[in-house]
Amino acid sequence: MKDVRSFLIIFWIASPLLFSQPNPNFNVSLQVDFASAEQMIALCEGKVYNVDNVAQLRGNQIAAATSMLLARTEMSSQAFPKELENLRDNVRSSDDIFGLDDTKAYLPKIKALLEEAEKHDVNRRVVATIEQFFPNDLAVSATVPVYFVAMGNENAAAFVRRIVWHGNVPEFVGEGEGELSIVVNLTRSVEYIQEIQMQYVEMLSTLAHETFHAVFGVYQNSSLVWRDFGQRPEPYWALAEVVQNEGIAYLISTQQQRGGNLSPDMLADAERAVNTLNKVFAELASPQTSRARANDLILNSNLSGSFEKNYGATAGLLMAYSIDAKLGRKALTETIVNGVPDFFRKYDEVTAQFGELPKLSDEVLKIMAR
Repeated sequence: MKDVRSFLIIFWIASPLLFSQPNPNFNVSLQVDFASAEQMIALCEGKVYNVDNVAQLRGNQIAAATSMLLARTEMSSQAFPKELENLRDNVRSSDDIFGLDDTKAYLPKIKALLEEAEKHDVNRRVVATIEQFFPNDLAVSATVPVYFVAMGNENAAAFVRRIVWHGNVPEFVGEGEGELSIVVNLTRSVEYIQEIQMQYVEMLSTLAHETFHAVFGVYQNSSLVWRDFGQRPEPYWALAEVVQNEGIAYLISTQQQRGGNLSPDMLADAERAVNTLNKVFAELASPQTSRARANDLILNSNLSGSFEKNYGATAGLLMAYSIDAKLGRKALTETIVNGVPDFFRKYDEVTAQFGELPKLSDEVLKIMAR
């Protein structure tokens, strides 16, 4: 299941950033690269003609490959440059796998948001947002590449991939391998928000979510608990890791919305998601479940196309939110140290005290006790 664990993604959701006290063992910085977005804008404005130069930029390479993955289709290496030619020549794509129609439609807003982002210290603000979620027991040191782009699948605002580079061609690799890299699609931040400062806050919140994923990956690689966990072959452990990882990342994205509370719609989605999670765990635990079916179930937990359908991420948000609100930030941070079983146990502890929360099934709890 390494292929599933190595790909984490956020769908559109906005919130202000959080701030924290400095963690002396937290030494993280973001290596920000705006070139892919800048050159895509220049191509659309007729200032750049050579599409190959634009296509070969690392951010665009990652975004194009990920767009094909999310579309569940395989295309030739020339498909993306060909679509850029159509964009340059004002030829509308028949399927728009790479989200270039939106690039054209929102170009002035994308350009304005890029200019706003380039004015500020994105690195400092995002690192300050996430460091409070990490414990002081183990030093975390990382420099994470962040590529800003102006294209990509309509459902993905940002994502993390593990990459080994061959020149400017990315090879996507599994857990514990390659370089953790973040891509942020500015198009998604301007699509539904009109005011530039709110777009900027949305973009930073999205980046903070993905930075948590990347830094959590670094922490996992340094932790004996997580390294041992990574050797467990059963597919339900891959799903459980997605639930915790996405749950805390989405909590970061929603922490200051509506006075710190989840909306009624989000709570309703989360209740349904926990029920779905229970059913999927039972299916994954069955010896009759094929590897292909298991992969589909895990991918759909966070890559189904919308927040309400991403049952793993949605259930994880409710679990992380409940632990943080009822047991405190220290308890949530302990789950990062102790791993997936502790995250599920602590949520079960909360549901025992607060009966209105959807409960984990007995089968899920038995799995977590193994």
